[in-house]
Amino acid sequence: MRPALRGGVRAEACGAEPGRFLNALAASGTPYRAASAVDGFTLRLELDAADMAAARAAAARSQCTLRVLRERGAGAAARRLRRRIALLAAGAACFALLAASSLFVWRVDISGCETVPEGELRRALAECGVRPGAFWPAWSAGEIANAVILRIPELSWVGVSVDGSRASVDVRERLPAPEIGTAPGSVTARATGVIESVEVFAGEPKVAPGDAVTEGETLVSGEVADAQGGVRYVRASARVTARTWRELSAAAPLEYVSLAEEGARTRWSLAVGDRLIKFFAGSSQTPEGCGKIVSQFPLEWEGVFSLPLTLVRETVVSYSAAPAGEDAAALEARLKSELEAELERRLDGRGEAVSQHFTARVSGSTLVVTLRAECREDIAAAPDGGTD
Repeated sequence: MRPALRGGVRAEACGAEPGRFLNALAASGTPYRAASAVDGFTLRLELDAADMAAARAAAARSQCTLRVLRERGAGAAARRLRRRIALLAAGAACFALLAASSLFVWRVDISGCETVPEGELRRALAECGVRPGAFWPAWSAGEIANAVILRIPELSWVGVSVDGSRASVDVRERLPAPEIGTAPGSVTARATGVIESVEVFAGEPKVAPGDAVTEGETLVSGEVADAQGGVRYVRASARVTARTWRELSAAAPLEYVSLAEEGARTRWSLAVGDRLIKFFAGSSQTPEGCGKIVSQFPLEWEGVFSLPLTLVRETVVSYSAAPAGEDAAALEARLKSELEAELERRLDGRGEAVSQHFTARVSGSTLVVTLRAECREDIAAAPDGGTD
C-alpha cells in the first residue's frame, strides 16, 4: 500500500530519557522515521498510523508521553471529512428548520385599534386562522378581512401582511357619519354673563346688549314670525359677545410620601409560545413595596425569521417610603400655570381674559390656588351644541 494511503503520524515524545523510547520501538520492531531532538527531554518522529498502538505501549514502558502533532493519509482525511460533513449537515438542518419556521406565524402585531378592544380583535383573528403557529401561505388576505369585519362591524378595513414569521394586522375603525347641522333650533348661552353685542344671522333675537343671561338661556330663537302671522322654524345662528366671570381652583399637597430605590434583583424566564418557563423560584407576582420592569428579547431576525421563543428579563426594584415636601412657591407657580391653561381651554379660542386675579391659601397640608378672571367671549351655542 502506498504511504499516502497507509497514513502517517507526526508525533512528539516527552520524557526524562526520550532515547529509551527509540530503543523500545526498535526492540518491538516498530518502524519510525525522521527522528529529531527538540531538546534534552523531547524528540519528534514519524510513525505509521497502524503502528500507533505499539508506539504508545513502547512510550509507556519508557516512561514517556506520546502526543500526536499531525496526521495524514486516507484515514485522517476520512476523519476530517466526517467532521466537516457533520458540521455541514448540522448547518443544513438549522437552515431547513429556519426555512420551515418562516412559513409559520409566531407573532401577531396589531395597530390601528382605538375604540375596539385589542383582545376582541385578537379573538376574531384567531377564529379566522390568524394566530401564532398558523401556516400563513394558506391565508387569503381578502377572506380574512371580510370574516373579521363580519365579526366586528365597528371595523371598516383590515389589512394583513407577513414579514418573516411576524404577521402585521392594520385596522381602520368605522367613523360615524357626521351630523349635518341643518335641523331647526335655537341659540343658547354656553356661559353666564352680561351681553355686550348681538349679531344675528338667522332667527329671532331674545336678548339685547346689557341683558344678564344664565348658562342655557335662549339667546336667539329658531321660531320666526312670517308676514302672514304664522311661524316658521329655522336653524338660528348668531354671534353673541358677553362679559363673563370664571372662577377656577386647583389643589396639590405640600407634603407627600416619596419612594426611594433600595435595591434591585433580576430574574429570567423563557416564553415558549403561550407558556412561560421560569428560571427562578417563587411566585411571578410583584412583591409588596416593589416595582417591576419587564424586558423581552425575542429570538428573531427582523424580516428573515421569528421563532416562538422569547427570553424575558424581570428587574424587581424595591422601594422605601419617606416623607417629603414641596416648595410652596414652586408649587404655587405650577398651579397658576395649569389654571391659565385650563382657562384657555374653556374659552376655546372664542374669547380672551380681560383681567385675572390669583389667590392662594393653605388648607391643612394642601395648597389651594384660585383664579378669578373677567373675560370677553362669544357665548353663543349652536342648536346642536357646537358653534356657529
